[in-house]
Amino acid sequence: MFDDRTMAGRGVVVGLGLALVAATAAFGAVLGATLPGRTGLEEITVLTLAVPVSPVTLAIYGAVAVGGLLIAIGAVVRVLSRFDEDAVES
Repeated sequence: MFDDRTMAGRGVVVGLGLALVAATAAFGAVLGATLPGRTGLEEITVLTLAVPVSPVTLAIYGAVAVGGLLIAIGAVVRVLSRFDEDAVES
């Protein structure tokens, strides 16, 4: 009935990262749907770009921001792991 499979490695990390990006996008969509009605906020400024507040734009913004952060952290970990003599090669 049950396998002796274990969850380990890059697959788990990628799956958790995708789940985090999806959760952030969902939260951004909820925030984009409720924020204009409660505060009257029509647009936000990101750097010099004016972005209209809507569920789609805030979901995309959240997913891209968190996804970019996770990719950057993954790149740093990958570079630093090259200096580990005891690392297990996959």
